Amino acid sequence: MPKSTTQPPTLVEDILRKTEIVEKDPQRIGVFSTGERIAVALVLNQQDLLDYGTILESVERLGEEWFRAALMAQRMRR
Repeated sequence: MPKSTTQPPTLVEDILRKTEIVEKDPQRIGVFSTGERIAVALVLNQQDLLDYGTILESVERLGEEWFRAALMAQRMRR
């Protein structure tokens, strides 16, 4: 069987895709993992979507890799 040449999305691409989904239907954020929900809420700058403590606790929960990916995703959307 030939190998697929399609690469999995990068973390930034994945966050951007999920951000677009939530912009169209905010209720869909509920199906994402905690880290995904935090990243999307931060990218969209919508504190009302955060359901994990304070903003600082949410950023801490993301960790460095996810924080950097979310920040890059937000900058790409400008």
